[in-house]
Amino acid sequence: MSVTTIVRAARVPLVRGLLLCAAAALLPAAPAAASADAFNGAIAFASLRSDPGGEHFDIFSMNPDGTGVRRLTTNPAGDRQPDWSPNGAAIAYTIDKPGATKNFEVARMTASGTGHRRLTTTVADQASSQPSWLPDANHILFRRSGPTSRVGSIWLMGALGERPQLRFTTPAPPLYPSLSPDTGRVLYTAILSPTGDTDRGIFSQNADGGGLIALFDVPGAYDSAPAWSPDATRIAFESDADVGGANPERDMEVWVMGADGSNPTQLTRNALHDEGPSWSPDGRLLAYASGPDDAHVDIRVMTAAGRDLRRLTSFPGADESPDWQAIPAPRTDARCGNVASSGRGAYDVRRAGRGLTCRQARTLVRRWVQAGRPRRVRGYDVTVRDYGGMAAVQLRAGGGSRRLVAFLYQRGS
Repeated sequence: MSVTTIVRAARVPLVRGLLLCAAAALLPAAPAAASADAFNGAIAFASLRSDPGGEHFDIFSMNPDGTGVRRLTTNPAGDRQPDWSPNGAAIAYTIDKPGATKNFEVARMTASGTGHRRLTTTVADQASSQPSWLPDANHILFRRSGPTSRVGSIWLMGALGERPQLRFTTPAPPLYPSLSPDTGRVLYTAILSPTGDTDRGIFSQNADGGGLIALFDVPGAYDSAPAWSPDATRIAFESDADVGGANPERDMEVWVMGADGSNPTQLTRNALHDEGPSWSPDGRLLAYASGPDDAHVDIRVMTAAGRDLRRLTSFPGADESPDWQAIPAPRTDARCGNVASSGRGAYDVRRAGRGLTCRQARTLVRRWVQAGRPRRVRGYDVTVRDYGGMAAVQLRAGGGSRRLVAFLYQRGS
């Protein structure tokens, strides 16, 4: 039986059982799907490297080549599940509930790891977790769960935790809720096993609550952690399903499918545990965690077609839950490569305007770096904006010219 047949067979029961709360009106309006006008910024991830041999995670970030690792949280109780805001300025994440042995709350911080702020205060027998920013950067979806895995719902709040309200209640407990970049669909995982948490499926529905469909649900398999591509046309996810003998070990692998569940494709094919995929802002790459088991994983990067590129971290314990920062970029005419070495320098140099070649753009960038990063270089005014360890730089010609050079400046380790 094909994957498509399996998925279609699983759709009907859950569609019939859908429950919607009265508050499930349209979510806040937001811009259309993200374009390519963004830099691939830092990768945030959760790690046990600050508590080797323990169980308390902290949030770290690193440059997209694995250099410049920075610790962003120092909470002794534990932090995990980072999610970058669409403008690259903040991170929402899950914290262990203060003063409790179990359960979670949602917090946020700046891109540089300052301004830590708790956003939710959930009653003693419930938890708030798995935050996901809306495309407008002014709201956050999150999961609220009860004392058992059989209770859960999807909530919405403002970017500072204001006006928390129930949005969706479904018969199967939801996890990892997120709104598509074009704001049309809500995506989530559902726990489908009658007891425990051994069987999951991936579902989506319209933002107004209708149109529920099962996107990927192989009976008995752990299909989970879905992530929208920046253009809202594809979804990456993890699954331990063995479809057509492609995963005989029944370990976790990374998959990708169309936004409507079409053409599900297994990307990783190995005897390792591969989980938690996250798209690069330009939609060309996927960061994910990979290792011998879920307690011993590192962050790796592959192409969106599944070609493994490199390992970014090397830690004996767990580096997990990567999420890729989108740094806003101006509209430009061409990409001109990098002016960098050993993890330091200018990345993804872009240029715009008539009469400006890529060679000239790279020469301007090189002179700006060599001159100590001044505010003006060879007739171009310079603006620099920090994004927590990485900086977005623009060199703009004066006199009404459209000539522009834009790039990321990476300080290295």
